[in-house]
Amino acid sequence: MRSAPAIDGARLLADLAALAQIGRDGDGSLNRIAYSAADQAGRAWVAAQLQALGLRVRTDAAGNMIGWYAGTRDQPPIALGSHTDTVPNGGNYDGALGIVAALACVRALHAAGVRLRHPLEVINFAAEEATMAGGTTGSQAMAGLFNPAIFDKPAWDGRPVRAHLLAAGLDPATFTTAQRAPGSLAAYLELHIEQGDLLTTAAVPIGIVEGFVGIRRYTVAFPGYANHAGTTPMQRRQDALVAAAPFITFVRDLAIAHGIVGTIGTLTVSPGAPNVIPGRVELIVEIRGIDAAVLDRVEAALAEQARGAGAHFATVVSKAPVRADARVVGALSTACEALGIAAIPMVSSAGHDAMSLATLCPQAMIFVPSQGGVSHSPDEYTTPEDCVNGARVLLAGLLQLEELL
Repeated sequence: MRSAPAIDGARLLADLAALAQIGRDGDGSLNRIAYSAADQAGRAWVAAQLQALGLRVRTDAAGNMIGWYAGTRDQPPIALGSHTDTVPNGGNYDGALGIVAALACVRALHAAGVRLRHPLEVINFAAEEATMAGGTTGSQAMAGLFNPAIFDKPAWDGRPVRAHLLAAGLDPATFTTAQRAPGSLAAYLELHIEQGDLLTTAAVPIGIVEGFVGIRRYTVAFPGYANHAGTTPMQRRQDALVAAAPFITFVRDLAIAHGIVGTIGTLTVSPGAPNVIPGRVELIVEIRGIDAAVLDRVEAALAEQARGAGAHFATVVSKAPVRADARVVGALSTACEALGIAAIPMVSSAGHDAMSLATLCPQAMIFVPSQGGVSHSPDEYTTPEDCVNGARVLLAGLLQLEELL
C-alpha cells in the first residue's frame, strides 16, 4: 500500500542551506542577482534536483526555468513556484524558500509513487527582484505584461537591462515569446516569507494571501525662485522646499486616515547648494492599498493639495490591486485546518510573481513569518519549523486543489 505524500523536512532544510551557498561572496553576503553567473548557477542547481526526480526541465525565452512532472490526464498543469534571484547582498529565504518547498512537494509525490490528474510545473521565475529596472520581470513576460521599453533602461548597476540579458544568453528580440495563453495553467500556488512582522507579532505560523495591493506613484514638482540665501530677506523668498513641506506631512496624514501606506522616498532639491534658496523641488509619492476606490480618493486628494500649492502633479505608475482566487484561498484554508496549523488571511503589500500569474490562472500565496519583519537583508530569518510548516501547507493545498479542480 502506498503511503500518503509527506514533506521531508530535513531534506528541505538541507536544500535551503545548499542553495544559500550559491552566490555566497567572500564577505559572507549572498548575491544571486538576476541573469548573473551566480543566478544561473542557482538555477542549474534547482534544475539538477528536478531532473534527478525525472522531471523534464526547460528554460523559456525570458529565462524562467520550468520543470514538468507528468500527470495522469491531459489537463493544464498546476504550478508551484517562486524565484532564486536575490537583491544585492540579500538573504537566504526570500524566494528560495518557495523554490525548495516546491521541490519538496515534487519529491514527496515521487517518493510516494503518486501522480496527480493534473501535470505539475515547478517554475523558478527570472528576475523577480527589482534589479532589472523593475521587478517580476520573468513572470510579467510569461503573463504578457512585460514592456519591452525596459530593455534600454538602467538595471541595478547602471548598465541597460539589454546587456544583462545578452550576457545570460537571452535574446531581447524573442524575450516576449515567453508569453503563455490564459488558461494554460490550471492554478498557481506560491510559498514566500512574509517580509513584514504581522505573523510574528500575531504569533501565527501561516498567512493566506487574499490579495496584493495596488501601487501608484506620482511626481510632484514645486516651483520657487532660486536666489542668494544670505541676502534675500525671509519675507521675500519663494522657497520651493518650504512650499513642499506641508505636502510631505499631508501624505502621511492622508495615508493614516485612509488605512493605506504612503511614502515619499525621493526628493530632489534644485539647485541643491547650501547658500542658494531652493528654486525647484521634485518628489515622488507612492501609495499602496488593496481597495482601488480608496486609492482613487487618496489620489484625488493628493492632486488637489499639490495643485493648490502651485505644484505640477502627474501619475507615473498605476498598478491595480490583484485579488487571489477564492477557490485557491479556500483550498489553502482547508489544508491548514486539516493539518491543525493556525492561519490568518492577509494582504501582501509587496509585489510577487503570483500577481502576474493572476492574468493566466487562479492563484494564491502562503506566507510564513519573517523574524523581526526583516527581508532583503542577510539578517532575514525564518525558523526551520516555519519553513517546514509552510511546505506542508503548500503540499496539502496542492492536493486539495487537485480535488477541487
